[in-house]
Amino acid sequence: MSDHLYSLAYFSRNAMTGPPEVIEAGISEILQVAREKNRRAGVTGALLYSGGCFAQVLEGQQATLEDLFETIQYDPRHDDVTVLHFHPIEARSFAGWSMAYAGQADDMREQAVAANALATPGEIETEAQGQGFLAVLTDYIRRSEQAGALKPAQG
Repeated sequence: MSDHLYSLAYFSRNAMTGPPEVIEAGISEILQVAREKNRRAGVTGALLYSGGCFAQVLEGQQATLEDLFETIQYDPRHDDVTVLHFHPIEARSFAGWSMAYAGQADDMREQAVAANALATPGEIETEAQGQGFLAVLTDYIRRSEQAGALKPAQG
């Protein structure tokens, strides 16, 4: 097994139904479970929910990410799960986060860029729009962390 770090990015459509408060409760549950499991597994990352879609970046050991992604693919809360990238990395982009979160309730101008990138998954090009989205998410999480708006959830 490789000791190299990997980055896995994917997007999916939200398959949860109900009023906004039900969706928000479902997302809170996803975050609570993910933060604890990721912390124990040495996985870091960030999740964005916008425009009825999820986008997530996960960082960790290859086998760990493969197992985690298999679970995500079969999670009934996700539909149309599509990989943006899965490749080795030199360093983590979300080292302080077992799971950072940028959600629909956040008032961020970058959300429009992310929502646009996620609105048509069939048209996302991994090397262009997908990478642009990842840059926006990474920048937003870092700036929010520096401003103290978000707190790392390492447990």
